Amino acid sequence: MVEAIESIPAAGAVLWRHNEAGKIEIAVIHRPRYDDWSLPKGKVEIGESLIACAFREVLEETGVTPVFGPELGQTVYDVEGIPKVVRYWAAKASDVPYGEPNPEEVDAVEWLAPKAARKKLTLKDDKSILDFFLDFGPDTTPLILLRHAKAVKRSEWDGDDGDRPLDVYGQNQAKRLLPTYLPFAITEIHTSDAIRCMETVEPMARSLDIQTLVTADLSEYRHETHKESALDYAQELMESGKSAIICSHNPILPKLLKKLIGKKNFKELDRKLEPGEAWVLHHRNGEIVAIDWAPEPLA
Repeated sequence: MVEAIESIPAAGAVLWRHNEAGKIEIAVIHRPRYDDWSLPKGKVEIGESLIACAFREVLEETGVTPVFGPELGQTVYDVEGIPKVVRYWAAKASDVPYGEPNPEEVDAVEWLAPKAARKKLTLKDDKSILDFFLDFGPDTTPLILLRHAKAVKRSEWDGDDGDRPLDVYGQNQAKRLLPTYLPFAITEIHTSDAIRCMETVEPMARSLDIQTLVTADLSEYRHETHKESALDYAQELMESGKSAIICSHNPILPKLLKKLIGKKNFKELDRKLEPGEAWVLHHRNGEIVAIDWAPEPLA
């Protein structure tokens, strides 16, 4: 018996850049198959996460390597009676070349001023996503608060807790992290000095050729005696303006997040971080303006 498909997952982005005059331009693509003008987007492939799909689609349909910002929302429309759900991110064009799009898929890419881009887009849903991006604004920097992957249970470990390693499942989680965080063009990875945290980020750091920065300030031991050490560390990192990951522990990350945002309220605060999950904090001029939840990487 063939199972009914509940929905078709897809993802894309509002790809933008600053022109020589410092003004924002938006990339719109022409798809000959549909004879329409669209934002870059496409269906999720088997085993692919939504953000990895969005990143790949921008690469393939524009030839531009993007640097991702916050999620912008989603659109839903029917395809032969099945709802297609498309999630979008903001994405800044980098100067790293990728290649040319397949002309059978995309035969033109135009960079237009926002008003002209909105007029050019065929679908109302694309226009609404662009409107949201323009209201929200560009130029954010990510700080990712990552909970370490699944570790050996405390009850099953006789040694020092700081030496407790990842279990087999956690080791596989760590190997699958890269596609989720590659779109953010991370330049620094910071981790607690606990073995389970260092093992979580090691495969990703190796793939990105980044030297992991290990510190006791993000550890549970330091948190017990110096409650503000992780907060001071994160605030200094935000002030540096670098795209970074902090890998730490469940007792620390929720408290750290609440202190960083103050009295602001974001919907993602209602979600508890499981091993291998993260909050992606997007900040601008020292202020957190959006928070996204990054799920456990797909098996």
